[in-house]
Amino acid sequence: MNTFAIIFVTVIVTRTLWDILLDWLNLRYTLSPTSTVPEVLKDKLTMEDFAKAKSYLKDRTYFGILSKLVSLAVDLVLILKIFPLLENLVSSKGSVMLQAILFFALYYLIAKIVDLPFRVYSIFVIEQKYGFNTTTPRLFVRDEIVSTLLTAAIGFPIIAIVVLLLKYPVWWWQLSIIAILFVVFFSFIQPILIAPLFYKFTKLEDEELEKKINQILEKAKIKIPNIFKMDASKRTKKQNAYVTGIGKSRRLVLFDTILSYSHEEILAVVAHELGHHVRRHLPKLIILNALFIAFVLYLTNWTYSFINSAKIFGVSQPYTNFAYAFMFISSLMFFIEPLINLFSRKMEYEADEYSAKLLGTPEPLISSLKRLVKENLSNPNPMPLYKAWHYSHPAPEERIKHLLEMKI
Repeated sequence: MNTFAIIFVTVIVTRTLWDILLDWLNLRYTLSPTSTVPEVLKDKLTMEDFAKAKSYLKDRTYFGILSKLVSLAVDLVLILKIFPLLENLVSSKGSVMLQAILFFALYYLIAKIVDLPFRVYSIFVIEQKYGFNTTTPRLFVRDEIVSTLLTAAIGFPIIAIVVLLLKYPVWWWQLSIIAILFVVFFSFIQPILIAPLFYKFTKLEDEELEKKINQILEKAKIKIPNIFKMDASKRTKKQNAYVTGIGKSRRLVLFDTILSYSHEEILAVVAHELGHHVRRHLPKLIILNALFIAFVLYLTNWTYSFINSAKIFGVSQPYTNFAYAFMFISSLMFFIEPLINLFSRKMEYEADEYSAKLLGTPEPLISSLKRLVKENLSNPNPMPLYKAWHYSHPAPEERIKHLLEMKI
C-alpha cells in the first residue's frame, strides 16, 4: 500500500474512531453518578424522566457505535476492493457518462442495503420502545421507494454534469457555481415538490391560532404566503415547527404533534423561526454553504488530480478517482464541524432572543423548550466536547439560561 493510500485509510479510521469515542464519553458523562437534572429544568423534568432519557441515550449510543463500526468496515472494503471491482464491472457499458451513472448507482445500492437493517431497527425497535414511532411497515417501504427514485432523479443529472467537467484539469469553480445554484433551486422547490411526496400539508384548523400567528407575522413585518399543518404524527410523536422555502415557496409549517402545546408556546416557537428570517440567517447560510462547497470542491479537485496522475488505487476512470477524492475530503471535513456548529449555535441564540423580544417575554419559549426536552427524551446533560461536534443548536439548558439572563 502506497503512502497516500495509508493516509487515506488513516483518515477514514481516525474519523470514525474519534466519533465513536465522543459517543462513548458522552454516554459515560451522562450516566455518571454526579450527573443530574440541570437546575433550570427541575420544575419540569423529574428524576424518572431523566432516567428514561438516559436509557434512551444508552440504547441509541450502543446502537450508533455498532452502526458506525459496520459503516467503517464497509468504507474500507469499498476503498480497497469494491471500487476497482465496480469500475471493472461497468467499464464496458457504453459511454463514460453511462458507466459513471451505473458505478454510482451500484455504490448507492450497496450503501442502501447495508444501512437498511440499521434504519429498520432504529425505527421499529428503539423508537418503538420509547413510544416515538408511528410509522407502519407499509409506509416505511413506500418512503424508501420514493426516496430511492428521488435520489436517482436528482443524482443522475448531477453525475452527468460532474463527468462532463472532469474532462478539464481545473473544474472545481464551475462545479461550485452549479452546486450553489442547485442548492438555491432546491431550497425553492423542496417545500412545494419534494416534501409533499412524504407528508400531507393542510391548512390550520385552529382559526384562533392562525389569527394569532398572522398577528405575530404582521408585528414582525414578515410576509409568509402559507401556514400549514404537517401530518408528522404518521411517522413520529416528536414535535417541531419550521419556516422553509424561498420567495413564493416560503411557508410556515407546524408538526401536528406540536398542536397540543399552548398557543403561547407555539407562538414562541414560531417567533424563533421568524427570528432566523429577520436576522437574515438564510442568506448567511447560503453564503457560508457557498464558501464551504467551493472549499471542499477545490480540495477534491486537487486530490482528484493527484490520485488520477499517480494511479494510486489501480483504477483509471475519472468517476472512480472522483469517488475516492470526494470520500477522502468529506472525511477530513468532519474535523472542522465544531467551527460550523459554533456558527449555527450563534444563530440559534439570536433567534431565541428575537422570539423573546417579539413576544415581550421569554417565558413561553422557555416553557416550550422544557416540554421538548421532556417529551422528546433529549439528553439534558451532554458532555461539552460532544456538543462541539454534534450540537448545531445550543443544549436546552444553555438556551434557557441565555433567555433568563436577557433584558427585555
